[in-house]
Amino acid sequence: MTGFDVDYFPVGTGEGSGDAIAMRFWDSVGKQRVFVLDGGTQDSGKALVAHIKTHYGTEHVDGVISTHPDGDHASGLSVGIEVLKVANLLMHQPWDHADTIKHLFEDKSLTPLGVSRKIKKELQFAHDLKKIADRKNIPIYEPFAGTTGWDGLMHVLGPSVDYYRILVASFDCTPELAQPLLPVFPQRLPTRTDVEWVAENWYTRTLEDGTDRFSPENSSSAIILFTVGSNLLLFTGDADEAALEGAVSYATANGIDLTKLHLFHVPHHGSKQNVGPTILSKIKTQKAQISAGPAAPKHPSYAVINELIRNGANVYTTRGRSIRHFSVGAPERSGWGPVTPEIFSDVVQK
Repeated sequence: MTGFDVDYFPVGTGEGSGDAIAMRFWDSVGKQRVFVLDGGTQDSGKALVAHIKTHYGTEHVDGVISTHPDGDHASGLSVGIEVLKVANLLMHQPWDHADTIKHLFEDKSLTPLGVSRKIKKELQFAHDLKKIADRKNIPIYEPFAGTTGWDGLMHVLGPSVDYYRILVASFDCTPELAQPLLPVFPQRLPTRTDVEWVAENWYTRTLEDGTDRFSPENSSSAIILFTVGSNLLLFTGDADEAALEGAVSYATANGIDLTKLHLFHVPHHGSKQNVGPTILSKIKTQKAQISAGPAAPKHPSYAVINELIRNGANVYTTRGRSIRHFSVGAPERSGWGPVTPEIFSDVVQK
């Protein structure tokens, strides 16, 4: 593959954020492959469908990818696979791992079927997606580290199967564990909409490694690399530092240099809870893209933006607008002009 279009769509209008991404890649003779990576809400899912029909000139989608089961990522995908002609669905099916994790729970009377049913009920957005795919005979593949496809265009860097099963056992929707499998952090206070601001300059950062927030659901996000000619495009869902470290280790072991990215999807809407200086020194990029609502007070974190700028990236945020990243030679598109990157901030959210 030699050329690409990557289109980000706004998700939500208030404090909430989400991911909705359409992509197409084409080779030297013009054959294109189309992908949808997360779908945001039902409204953004409809926007994705309209965009693919209008600007990509097709109803065929080679791959729909659900990075993880949160509604702000998975809900809109049900619209896409219902309407479009989807060849493959990549999504984790946590309910299928019940048999391998049931021994980890405190209640030893639990059956794999009981655990599976509970997960399906609680992760309704994801299970609805599977049911539509089954009804339409769309094959489903779980995106674990090492999964590749489309002649090397796509390569999954994380999570590993073993790490994923530990995460599933720790999901909020699963029964109580006999003992913790992951770091236990102090209970955080409810999210506040007001924001405290602190000063920051080029030489003094406020962004730190490690936080007291951890979400197994977010950490289970599929981390996917697309290689388009010499361009590396990395998508991370809502992955956190631990998940990203695993992906970096896998990439290094397989000769993939994540310090030479063309595009980096910054996880979890640019939250400082998901990345720190150390992991951002191992993942460097020309362009960084953040999906964040126009009125989200803590997304993106300006400390994260500042750190990305320090590392040489141009940083872009949706903030209620659509953004297109494309390669040289991509088709002209009326009404889609250049976007100004973020600037370094001298005050950041605390």
